[in-house]
Amino acid sequence: MKEVYDLVILGGGSAGYAAAIIAAEKKKSVLIIEKGPFGGLCILKGCMPSKTLLYSARLNELMKKAHKLGIVLPQEPVVNLPYIIHRKDKIIQGFADYKKEVLEKNKKYIRLVYGTAEFVSPKEVRVNNIKIKGKYFLIATGSKIFIPPIEGLQETGYLTSDEALEIKKLPESLVILGAGAIAMELGYYFQSLGAKVTILQKNNQILDHMDHASAKEVEEIFRKKGMQIYTGVDIKRISKDDTKKKIEFLHKTTKKMIVTDEILLALGRRPNLEPLNVEKAGIKLYNGKLKTNKFLQTNVKHIYAAGDASGNLLVVNVAVEEGKIAAENMFSSKNKSLNYNLVPMAIFCHPEIAWIGLTQRQAEEQKLKVKIGKLPYEDLGKAVCYDETEGYIKFIINPKDKQILGVEIVGYAASDIIHEALPLLYYKATLEDLKKMPHIHPTFGEIYSYLVDEMT
Repeated sequence: MKEVYDLVILGGGSAGYAAAIIAAEKKKSVLIIEKGPFGGLCILKGCMPSKTLLYSARLNELMKKAHKLGIVLPQEPVVNLPYIIHRKDKIIQGFADYKKEVLEKNKKYIRLVYGTAEFVSPKEVRVNNIKIKGKYFLIATGSKIFIPPIEGLQETGYLTSDEALEIKKLPESLVILGAGAIAMELGYYFQSLGAKVTILQKNNQILDHMDHASAKEVEEIFRKKGMQIYTGVDIKRISKDDTKKKIEFLHKTTKKMIVTDEILLALGRRPNLEPLNVEKAGIKLYNGKLKTNKFLQTNVKHIYAAGDASGNLLVVNVAVEEGKIAAENMFSSKNKSLNYNLVPMAIFCHPEIAWIGLTQRQAEEQKLKVKIGKLPYEDLGKAVCYDETEGYIKFIINPKDKQILGVEIVGYAASDIIHEALPLLYYKATLEDLKKMPHIHPTFGEIYSYLVDEMT
């Protein structure tokens, strides 16, 4: 094994993979150290498997309401959960194999080693009892599931999002602890397949990082679907008997207890740094987390961090961009940075939620003077034709020059049509600029032109 590499990457997920490809294009020697299996969170346990399962759940939901559109099924749809999981496994294996093929094509510059790395000095790591030196290092070790210290949780047992993606027998009832993106996506998945889902959220709104109005809209829609949602919850104790699990909690000031078949823990993820011994590299942690500058360098300038390990935004599109930018900054004279305000975000339950730029909540918290425009899906022709009238689009506008500062969408295909907002924000477009752009009729993307007509 080569003693010194231009770049040693700790973690072969989305950020590490993206950085490796950029470095190889610059003809730099790269070593990826991956604990295995290869592929990263997005492919193996995140984006791709969950979206595969969510689409099956969405089809089941659509078939149940097909009679509203004049399609009468001869019988109720039957959920074949083992086959749904089999299909998911086959798809993600294909994605992982493709990534391995790309590395193989770049084997002149990139080497992949399986093992757990730890720093032994600022310019050296140990893996499989072998010491490796690097000119630059990238910490891209991803994230791990957060497990809270709730009385009785460990003894009672629970599912994490990892196990939830593997279930081949649907529980009749499921309580989800948490109400972030993972909770809402998996809650929708299990509810749409036929489970009775209850969500317990500590904060006073679901999706507590989001705009208040968007979170409230989604909560009301989910309640109409039959989901129970409790916010402002303080979980006191979890226990079990032979067949059921019990959760005792305070809802506001009222004592309550729920009996359920299964518990799903969805309280977020934390950067995975424990195996690295970063202190031996001279890296400082702040409240247990890495701190990077805008160029993704830690306090040790030749050691960078990207993806979930950086703790900036724990989503794959950010991980990919950070990996690319980190590698560019290592081997280029010009430093680049990522404008997180121009990163589109989405949650893939139904209706979908997507946003980019300034939100109404952020404007209120920062006491900014903005103009808000909002148009419901029920005013959009194609949404009416498709019976997809839940949700809305919202613009956040600078009242002085009419520049579009942010866009929020709750509704059908939100994750796709949010992309029209990206160039609008990137090029600092105004309402007048948008008004000059014709849209196809009828489409869901046309909702932009409907709203701009209302606001001008």
